[in-house]
Amino acid sequence: MRPFALHVLWMLVLALPQLHAIADQNSAAQMPVARVTNDRDADLIRELIRRGDFETAERLIRSGLRSATPISDAYARQTVWLSELETARRRTIDNFENEDILAAQQPIAELITAYPEHPRRLFLESQQIAVELAAAEHDLLAIMVNPGDTDRGDRALRRLTDAAAKSESLSKAVAEEKTRLNSQTSMSPSVMAMLGDLTRLEQETQVQIVQIKLMETELFPAGSNDRLAAATAALQSADQALTRLPSECQARNEVERLRVVALLRSEDFERARRAFDELAREVSPESDARVRALDIQIDLHSNRQTDAIKKLNAFYGKQPSQAPLSIEMDLVRLESLLTRKDTNQNGAGDWMDAIGNRHGAYGRRRAETIAIGSLRSQSGDASADGTGNRMDPSIIAAQGRQYLRDGNPLRAAQLLASAAMTESNPDHAIQRSLEAAAAFVAAKQPSDAADILAGVAKLKPTGNGAAAAHLQAVLLKTQNKPAASEIEAMLRTTITMWPDSEHAPQAGNWLIKLLSADMRIVEAAEVATELGLDHYETALEHWRRAFRERDPADQSELTTRMQQAFASLMDEADVAVRYRQFAAYFFDRDALNDLPESAASESYSETLLQFRLRGKQATELPAPPADALDDTVARLMQDGRQNASLRSKIASQIESWPQPSGHSLAKAERQIWLGKIEDAKATIEALVKDSASPGAIIRTAATLFGSSEHTDARRESIQWWDRLAAGLPVGSDDWHQAKIESIRAIKQLGDAEQAQQRARYILLTRPPTAPDLRRQYQDLQ
Repeated sequence: MRPFALHVLWMLVLALPQLHAIADQNSAAQMPVARVTNDRDADLIRELIRRGDFETAERLIRSGLRSATPISDAYARQTVWLSELETARRRTIDNFENEDILAAQQPIAELITAYPEHPRRLFLESQQIAVELAAAEHDLLAIMVNPGDTDRGDRALRRLTDAAAKSESLSKAVAEEKTRLNSQTSMSPSVMAMLGDLTRLEQETQVQIVQIKLMETELFPAGSNDRLAAATAALQSADQALTRLPSECQARNEVERLRVVALLRSEDFERARRAFDELAREVSPESDARVRALDIQIDLHSNRQTDAIKKLNAFYGKQPSQAPLSIEMDLVRLESLLTRKDTNQNGAGDWMDAIGNRHGAYGRRRAETIAIGSLRSQSGDASADGTGNRMDPSIIAAQGRQYLRDGNPLRAAQLLASAAMTESNPDHAIQRSLEAAAAFVAAKQPSDAADILAGVAKLKPTGNGAAAAHLQAVLLKTQNKPAASEIEAMLRTTITMWPDSEHAPQAGNWLIKLLSADMRIVEAAEVATELGLDHYETALEHWRRAFRERDPADQSELTTRMQQAFASLMDEADVAVRYRQFAAYFFDRDALNDLPESAASESYSETLLQFRLRGKQATELPAPPADALDDTVARLMQDGRQNASLRSKIASQIESWPQPSGHSLAKAERQIWLGKIEDAKATIEALVKDSASPGAIIRTAATLFGSSEHTDARRESIQWWDRLAAGLPVGSDDWHQAKIESIRAIKQLGDAEQAQQRARYILLTRPPTAPDLRRQYQDLQ
């Protein structure tokens, strides 16, 4: 049987799945069942794992564990196989979670825990690192299909960083163990054998460190500066490893091969060819399928398609599916098929299926990443004309549907999403996005379903059903309870990108509800106006609410926003009439001159409008209809507050109409405008008596009396300000403000001496602490 460390060499050297078919280092698992090593059991176990016959492989491994003692090399070897088996199982699932790493490492961890001084501990630890690298590789396969999965990308980087640190630590531990063994005075055969194994493990670890650097390049898009920087770092790592390795060893050849890969990743194809030629002098391409595949890759990227095809034909002959098993060669053949101008796209799809049959789920995933990479590259190439050398996204879509039939909706969704995003035909793109979304929903990932629908709809807005797909995306997004701002932005996109579709009003009504719930009534009114919902009735309803609820000081700004919203609609006669009717009740008088002209109308709104325009020269205004009474009174009262010269006429007019029973501050205000001070006092006293919070009424009464032009009313305001102060904590800021208003009213009535005495008295007896209040008292002295 071959030495244990040689097994670890083949097991640990894991290749990263590349868009350019970079080799999988777990080569023994790719070989046929025929004898390929000196270890019959290892060949059988790996073949069973390659075929996915995990149950049979596990039975054989556990049988081997039962027949060996835990401290033996044989037991350690079987334990590594068990960990390798558990890792292979997890390669078939969609997400290689952290708990899956622990589960695959568990056989190793249990053995090390039970036997901390196990002679093969360092070799066992190397398998633990191999599991972490397999998990990182799994993440990289996922993000190659779905580059937007930043969580998986971040996790892959963390895993690679952690594995790199552990590999460096392992390398140091191996060197220390070699030093310890070399210091022994007696060199027995067993010690010599262990030193040989440790030397090989030390070399394998150097290879692994370079591999990790290469894996990091796949975190970035091809051709990007980040990818170039990562490839440069991998090249430097390879050069450093070469300084630490003997001139003739298998590990050195492997590092040389990885160095060529790094040059390919940096897109320096001329240097890659020169470096390959040096490698080929040491390792014949005919004897190593990984090197052979690398040779063809360089041809493909150097525009030597004819040479690449000749070399592929020499390997595959007339029956490619019967060729020797090599995932590297199979993947590079796929890449060649995808780049041929005369390619049969069905042939590329069939070969992807063949790779799945020859290498299992892992091989299929790697083939898919190459196909998707080719598809994305072509979709981003402005020169691609889609006539003969462009890959059909339907190949990827077909792969996705197969996963759906196999009961793997998440993988199906990812592939269908890739096909949708790279589809040039807008109608087909939308249809594929719907398929992808349905698969994501089946995989219980509605947010991803929403993202693909929205993304493709925005990318292909002219596609049939794009607006509906985008609105469906909003519905799906709500299932994860996102921020209201996210839903709002998506709804606005639906409205903006497809304003003439039947879905724009649906999005608008939804958006209006969101804005209204957030008390953003003006924005809701603007949206309703833009869409003309219910022939603008919904818009006018929200504008009415906005004018009724906004502070009078904001009326000018509100009017401007409504004018802007309706500016482009004034050519529609019906809209212009309704706009004019609205303005009669809600616009300030200074905004009425800019209204659109209207034919003579017998509506009450037009009568009200003319009354307001004529001001003091207006004739009598008839009582409004019951449904317009509140708005009419509110509008005229606001006119009176803005223009004192109109108060008497407005108050007389309103008071002549039938009034609802009871008292109101507005009624008291009109009584003050008419000089009926005693009546106003009686109205307010009734309100104070019936109120649970009379302070606010008293404050308003004091303000109303003080703003009157009637001397009696202004004198009355003094009493109400003093009354308000009497009900407040003495010395509080509100108490001082009431006293200041009272003193100010006295001074305005011409009694400056009394005002001065009162202000001085309070400053002496109850001085305020607030500087602003002190300043107001001082100004009144």
